Amino acid sequence: MVEGRYLEALQERGVRTTPQRALIWRVLAESGDHFTAQRVWETIKDRLPGIELSTVYRTLEVLQEAGLVADSRLPEGPRVFEARPKMHPHLVCEVCGGISHPEPEAGRRLFETLGAGSGGFEIRELHVVAKGVCAGCAEEAGG
Repeated sequence: MVEGRYLEALQERGVRTTPQRALIWRVLAESGDHFTAQRVWETIKDRLPGIELSTVYRTLEVLQEAGLVADSRLPEGPRVFEARPKMHPHLVCEVCGGISHPEPEAGRRLFETLGAGSGGFEIRELHVVAKGVCAGCAEEAGG
């Protein structure tokens, strides 16, 4: 059964708890990875027989509104969800499609710089995506 801490996180944010919401939140929070709605559905469908992909989409929206989940619309790719509600940059490998994050300090400095140069503009949402080649793919290509 879903652990109490996931239910508590939902309740603290005023989200009505359902087995679907708790399990989807748990999958995202425990993995620390980026998931498409399809991947979430594929991960949980055996544990919640009969769950529809549309339910997963609605649940992700509810979790996003509650501040538990962030979504990103990466260029040339699907919308992805993760349990990282704060703004952060994404590094997307053009070879394997992997998505990662720079060190937190580098991301923080980037956002501070953008905020300082904004003339008082309050940044509420920002999607920063750097495309390139991850270390693993670069090593494979070189070796």
